[in-house]
Amino acid sequence: MTAPWLSAMTAPNTLVAAGGVAAVGFAAGVVGSLALLRKRPLVGDAAAHATLAGVAGGFLATGRRDLPTLLAGAFVAALAALGVLVLIRRFTRTRDDAATGIVIGVSFGLGIALVSGLPRWGLAGSGGLEQFLLGHAAAITGRDAAVLAGVSLAAVLVVAAAVKEITLVAFDAAFAAAGGWPVDWIDALVAALVAAMVVAGLPAVGAVLVTALVVIPPVAARLWTDRVAAMLMLAGLFGLVAAVVGTLVSATRPGLATGPLVVLSAATIFAVSLVVVPRRRQEGS
Repeated sequence: MTAPWLSAMTAPNTLVAAGGVAAVGFAAGVVGSLALLRKRPLVGDAAAHATLAGVAGGFLATGRRDLPTLLAGAFVAALAALGVLVLIRRFTRTRDDAATGIVIGVSFGLGIALVSGLPRWGLAGSGGLEQFLLGHAAAITGRDAAVLAGVSLAAVLVVAAAVKEITLVAFDAAFAAAGGWPVDWIDALVAALVAAMVVAGLPAVGAVLVTALVVIPPVAARLWTDRVAAMLMLAGLFGLVAAVVGTLVSATRPGLATGPLVVLSAATIFAVSLVVVPRRRQEGS
């Protein structure tokens, strides 16, 4: 007789969800590493808090609730939030942290207002969009997992194609600019990749916690190595492991949401890394 916890972990819907979330976790770790090297690890925070408004906007614009449509709306909103953030930084005297706080607060407030208001306005099919706050991995279908895996693969391929240019800008933007490299466009590419992974992580982790999936695995990987290639692979592996562990544990404990468990798994990896990694490497990071 199979143990109940083993049956839950090996159920087809659990394996499908774990596969989709694992792909997102790996790509989020890789992309997040680039943002960390560029010293902009929280650029995804502004994007993440705008996604809820984008989900509601996607539904309002199309009347459809399929995952690709909602994620497309979230991606547009994430890019818009990053655009507003750039404009505030460039044309006002507002500090970066204050500008980020403004964008986060306004966009998240708009998202909450829309998601909570749509059902009360009598729009059919608008109920349940609040699940994107903390994610709903259990509802991921095979088609949804394929979409998430496709987005993740595309992001990793873009990183592989542009990693040398992005690394150059991350370590010495002034030198890159003097050498004729399009620094602004490379920064925009990194921001777009982060936005894409934030959006892809919505079904699994939700708008509130998805930034942690982009930040924690790269920070943990940075403790282990000073080499960019090794950091990218380690961060991707840490993100994948956190995603799989969080999803499987959630499957055996139905009362616990997947998103928080994924983030706690990533935090555990970071805590272990902090303790295990030699002190000399921590000091040099």
